[in-house]
Amino acid sequence: MARFLIVWSVFSVRKWSAQLSWRYRPFTGYGQKAVRRVMRFTPMPLLLLAVRALCRLRLLGRQYRGRSAVATQNYRCLTGVEGRIDAGWIAMRRQLLEIGATWGQHPATLAQMQACTRELDAVVAPLAAQKTPVVLAPLHCVSDILAAMVGAGVTPGKASVVVSSSAESYTVASRKMGGVALSYCSIHQDNTSLASELMALMTNVSAGRENMIIFPDIPADYTVQTPEAQSGKISCRLFGRPAKLHSGVQRFSRIVSAQVVFYHLYYQHG
Repeated sequence: MARFLIVWSVFSVRKWSAQLSWRYRPFTGYGQKAVRRVMRFTPMPLLLLAVRALCRLRLLGRQYRGRSAVATQNYRCLTGVEGRIDAGWIAMRRQLLEIGATWGQHPATLAQMQACTRELDAVVAPLAAQKTPVVLAPLHCVSDILAAMVGAGVTPGKASVVVSSSAESYTVASRKMGGVALSYCSIHQDNTSLASELMALMTNVSAGRENMIIFPDIPADYTVQTPEAQSGKISCRLFGRPAKLHSGVQRFSRIVSAQVVFYHLYYQHG
């Protein structure tokens, strides 16, 4: 009888939660407006401190507890140092910055994004002036969305990012609020559509109308589910460290005779 009551309670709560979420869905727009106002007038360090405190109290990021345990064990095995990785805090911090850079329109976040874009454009603009096609290769650091937005802001002001999964976390309207012209090309769509999009993209890149963005540090066996995955990695040194990159970056750049520009975002002072 006790087991029956437990099961009945769990399913009842789930049913009521679903009904409430559906009933209050029209009010999500008002919630977004309220959050946007808070973000515009609240310093980002204060927002980060609040989110950090909520994560420590386990009021945020609870869904990342399993990932935290795995990341902690990997960290200890690889470094031999005792410590704990809080995957919830890492994810919440990233999401807060992404919201601030898109529909949140946080002034300080947008200013730092523009500073990153100017620094990257100092490298890309001379290549564009020489009519050299450019393939941008950001690393998976801080946020893929922010890295792509930074890449889209450099000369000529438009870019398409090749992704290995759905990247529509933010709609086209949300991305436009960040002031960038950015589109996505998923390699997991049907072959006909993929070939058509890639051909159009490579034509535009070759003509200098837009840049191609590829994340080079994705494991090759994630995109190639065959023994070819081992040959899909390139051993090299990047930013002074040994690295293994996806060979797709090299293949695409050769097709359009492009210069590959590697970059990554980082948190200042950790």
